[in-house]
Amino acid sequence: MLLQPVRANRKSSPIALKAVVMASVSVVTLMGAAAQAQERAPDTAFLVPEIIVTAQKREENANTVPMSITAVTGEQLVRSGVKEVRDLTKIAPGFSYTDSYVGSPIYTLRGIGFSDISLGGRSTVSLYLDQAPIPFAIEGRGVILDLERVEVLKGPQGTLFGQNATGGAINFIAAKPTPGFAAGIDASYGTFNALDLTGFISGPLSETVGVRLAVQAIRSDPWQRSYTKTAENGADDVQSARLTVAWEPTAQLKVQVSLNGAIDKSEGQAGQLIGISPALPGAAPFVPGLLTYPLAPATARAADFNPGLDYGKNNRFRQISARADYQFANGIVLTSITSGSRFDQDQLLDIDGTTLSNFSRDTKGKIESFSEELRIAGDLNGNLKYTLGANYSTDDVKEFSLNDFSQSSQALLFTGFGFPALKGFGDSNSQKTDTQAIFASVDYAVNEDVKLTGGLRYTRSNNDFEGCTSDPGDGSSSAVFGPFWNSFRAQMGKPPNPPIAKGGCITANAEIVPGLVVDSLNETNVAWRVGTEWTPRERTLLYANVSKGYKAGGFPSLGGTSASQYLPATQESVLAYEAGFKTTTTNRRLHVDGALFYYDYQDKQILGRVLDPLFGPLLQMINVPKSRVTGAELQASWLPLDGLSLTTGLSYVDSEVLDDFVNYNPNGVLTNLGGEAFPNTPKWHMVADANYVWPVGEGLNGFVGGGVNYQGETNSQLGELPSLNVKAYTLIDLRAGVESQTGNWRLWAWGRNVGDAYYWTAANRNLDTTVRFTGRPATYGVSVGYRFQ
Repeated sequence: MLLQPVRANRKSSPIALKAVVMASVSVVTLMGAAAQAQERAPDTAFLVPEIIVTAQKREENANTVPMSITAVTGEQLVRSGVKEVRDLTKIAPGFSYTDSYVGSPIYTLRGIGFSDISLGGRSTVSLYLDQAPIPFAIEGRGVILDLERVEVLKGPQGTLFGQNATGGAINFIAAKPTPGFAAGIDASYGTFNALDLTGFISGPLSETVGVRLAVQAIRSDPWQRSYTKTAENGADDVQSARLTVAWEPTAQLKVQVSLNGAIDKSEGQAGQLIGISPALPGAAPFVPGLLTYPLAPATARAADFNPGLDYGKNNRFRQISARADYQFANGIVLTSITSGSRFDQDQLLDIDGTTLSNFSRDTKGKIESFSEELRIAGDLNGNLKYTLGANYSTDDVKEFSLNDFSQSSQALLFTGFGFPALKGFGDSNSQKTDTQAIFASVDYAVNEDVKLTGGLRYTRSNNDFEGCTSDPGDGSSSAVFGPFWNSFRAQMGKPPNPPIAKGGCITANAEIVPGLVVDSLNETNVAWRVGTEWTPRERTLLYANVSKGYKAGGFPSLGGTSASQYLPATQESVLAYEAGFKTTTTNRRLHVDGALFYYDYQDKQILGRVLDPLFGPLLQMINVPKSRVTGAELQASWLPLDGLSLTTGLSYVDSEVLDDFVNYNPNGVLTNLGGEAFPNTPKWHMVADANYVWPVGEGLNGFVGGGVNYQGETNSQLGELPSLNVKAYTLIDLRAGVESQTGNWRLWAWGRNVGDAYYWTAANRNLDTTVRFTGRPATYGVSVGYRFQ
């Protein structure tokens, strides 16, 4: 294994060394246990599974792919209670999930993540369903339905999966139509009257056509409750479906068409109030009830929100994708993957953690996306595998958010100048992005044991933007900002602007003229990857890779009084060094993966702040010039006894902003952020699962099991404010039940977070309040599954 040089710094070197030592000790311990296990001949029914993945856009054994992968079967997902993308934190070390304060998902892999509040914000972790892109993170609800497996690919994946995969990519592989009739139903009932019904039916329509239909409905009562009023919030209401049609008219041609959709009417989570921090301290005493508002008790369910309002979302996603593979006589395969999707958003979120109208956001938006990939793949003389292709995609994002802060100190910003109080404002954001790319990837076998790999991808993108902050539609902000801007125009000796219409833009340019901000961002980049792998013995792989990936720049969606706030953040890049191993004992009782990695991170995109001469620090998308990530990772699967399976994963991620990077912390104080760790990036993440199966009678098996998910301490934003700390937490899940030995039915009871840990995944400072977003308390339930054969 190769160890990349680690840049010394005052905070991380001893811990990084400790991580490497611990990883090495763990490997030695596991391999020692494996040596003892090899003395026993295993039952062939109890072997470490070898999962087939498509990480390199061809089917391969995951243990032979020279990169770090967490691959999990659909059976394991059900057993572990993974129902949403956020639940992958239970099984994928190094992956973390949190929601932004406006409810948009933030995916982070090995410290590479992107925290944004824009509907069109690009994640650094790309999502794919059967290699068709799910372009935006918020579109992932309902994707974990009737899956064959999930592949979490770690490190930049830009050569084959395109830009915006600097952290990695997650491939969701749907279950396919079966050659014979098959059907199944799964049902769960648990705490908060939570009901989950899932079913599928599959089979052939003819000798050349097969279909599979899967549906799911999830509903539950509210899990949050007000601690000052009689009100509840947080009900689940999600329906999703997938129809897959497979057509194989000849031995050379295969066609698959999939229709996917999800409707999410769940209630958005309310923040839990942990502090009063007025934006304008002098005005706060004039906001009735603000300074004396009681903080929330330290229990998971406690939260406050304006009672009587409908916080149910009406978010809808639908996608159609078509894949065609044609194999020529010379073995070359031509593949076309075409997909189109649409997402509609309509949701109201109470963000401030009180029953006051201090800060809420009502968002309506639409995303329309289209993608086409055409590629050829082949094998020359059995020692050179290649893939060549081109990709085109377009995304059209429109978003409007109505922000109500009528009972906040910010509402009184201009009352001292004789203007009326503000009620709120609107945010308009329209981005249309066209992206073209060409790519190539080759694997060359030097001999039976040594291979060289390489890949390139050239990408060109164009992003056209229109946006502004506007009057909410009632003239309340126009009545303030129109005269206010004209007072500055008069001081400059310029004529007054025309009155701002109701609903009109209040964002002003350098000439103090309010209006729509129009801009564009054109970028190009070349992602690449080179690597080598060595197989010293059967089922053992050593590899080393160097890769570079890019995330596209973009424009923010925010409350901007100055046009300069809408300047885009330019593209960021990650240069990644990784060395690792994958090994399985000869009796397939133990498999261990390990990796060391170092990332050189350039121009990391963050939602920072710039100084406005009139209003002080205002939000803006900015780039952090230099930062880095150093880490280690270990994953293992072990079957020490027939019926007993143990899996575990451990990741260590040490991130740091380099040099002196000066910007404003969430309190608006100018701060040197150099030396700080990345937000939403715990140094330690450990996952583990145990499952034991044994016969309990004729035709029956009993089983017990459980999982552990530990995430270390982190902070939600740069600045490391203590109020925004996310403490370390450990979640324990348990399960027990019986099943038929034929596998056609199963009944079990389960508990999640059985220790009832009080934890939270994010915290945020708003206009006048600081809130945290808590995880759910202990929940319990029963599940049953039946397969018709």
